[in-house]
Amino acid sequence: MNTRLQKRGDRASDWRFVSKVDWRRIRRASFFVIACWLFSNASPRALPLDEESVEYPVKLAFLYNFTKFVDWPPNSYHSPDTPLVICIVGHDPFSPDIEGELRSRTVGSHPIEVRTLRPSDIMSVCHMVFVPATEKDDAARIVSILNGSSTLTVGESEGFAVRGGIINLMAEGNKLHFEVNLLAADRAGLKISAKMLALARIVHDETPSTGN
Repeated sequence: MNTRLQKRGDRASDWRFVSKVDWRRIRRASFFVIACWLFSNASPRALPLDEESVEYPVKLAFLYNFTKFVDWPPNSYHSPDTPLVICIVGHDPFSPDIEGELRSRTVGSHPIEVRTLRPSDIMSVCHMVFVPATEKDDAARIVSILNGSSTLTVGESEGFAVRGGIINLMAEGNKLHFEVNLLAADRAGLKISAKMLALARIVHDETPSTGN
């Protein structure tokens, strides 16, 4: 997918400013309403998670928005209507209803396809791979396997981005942040929008410790 193929109106709607949010209503709102709000919060580096049941709908909305502000290499798709494949590795923490709504969306001309894979499955067919916290012990291996591919790796475990993952979602208290490893994105041939980077914490590869 190339975000240059998107209609300007689609991008503008994602950045619409919403000044007040009632999380009791957000919990019952459509996935798209959550997604449109994400990057327009008044606090640009953190989003409130006042209710536990909101966390994973919001994280899935993050994944959706990431697809709109990341450029994949042109050869990532066989045709203009090839699906954008989001793969969830291991335990799937997202509800079927919200995943179903995500599948009804498109990014540019690309429909969204969501797959659940085992950690041992082939992941090179995925445009994005989400590694839940339940699979954190496999995270380093998954990132290593995907080295050299144009796959956007997203995790939610401490150290995921500094160990070579591209994006890490982090819940701190009742706030949700995300980190971006730009070097990892460059290695994957992915270009991340400056608007998205303005909301992120930029991190770098972890420097291996040297023994005495």
